[in-house]
Amino acid sequence: MIDTIYATKKGMSQAWDSSGKRLPITKFKVGANIVVGETKANVRVNKKDVHGWQQVRVLEIGYGDKKLKNMAKPLKARLEKLSLKSGVQMINGVRETEGEALSLGATVPVEQVLHVGDIVAVQGTTKGRGFAGGMKRHGFHGGPKTHGQSDRWRAVGSVGNRTTPGRVWLGKRLPGHLGVTTKTIKGLTVAYFDAASGELWLTGPVPGSFGGVVAITPTGEVKKNFALDKKASGLSSPEPITEGEKESQKAETVSPTPADVATEQAQKETK
Repeated sequence: MIDTIYATKKGMSQAWDSSGKRLPITKFKVGANIVVGETKANVRVNKKDVHGWQQVRVLEIGYGDKKLKNMAKPLKARLEKLSLKSGVQMINGVRETEGEALSLGATVPVEQVLHVGDIVAVQGTTKGRGFAGGMKRHGFHGGPKTHGQSDRWRAVGSVGNRTTPGRVWLGKRLPGHLGVTTKTIKGLTVAYFDAASGELWLTGPVPGSFGGVVAITPTGEVKKNFALDKKASGLSSPEPITEGEKESQKAETVSPTPADVATEQAQKETK
């Protein structure tokens, strides 16, 4: 089994838990996470019973829908050997954990990896902001708005020193490209998951734009006594009609007697 699931970000909404607290919700669509390959890797392990390097199995997980004919020939041949009818948009390696071993071509059972109440870490790619100045990119306060600085309010100011060192230090925070970086958000909670439709709700915002792919990894912690108020969150289905309600509905829809029909026709003729 693996401990990372890939999903597509769909949008944000809100929900309420059982105590009445309003929660920000990010909605996802979990597609098929398919095992398309495997390899071996040496990882550093520092545990009480194991110290040093250990060889683990790394599974290549394919995610996303793509036409098989549009994929590169080597990858297309690999997928055809697994009898897959469609291609994948991305392939990432995920370390296998303890549990049921997954074979090539198998789909990862998401309901066995994620459960309501699990605390997860979500990794995604932030939105691209283009070229940004020092104030937007690094949070600089800007220069003083007095003494004739009418065109220097958002400048970064001095960037170097005197003859020594005579250059700008490497890593100096300057204007440049902002966004399109890998960011991980920790401490989110799985609020809702429907295995049939693949709809997944997490509490809190997640990096990336709508339609972007994120990696969701359980941290092993569980939020105790967590539950949504399904009725307030729009998840409750209409309750079935009881036998008493059925009898009352029948009584309301009783067909009229012949006397009632004759009286109604007489009233129409007098009018």
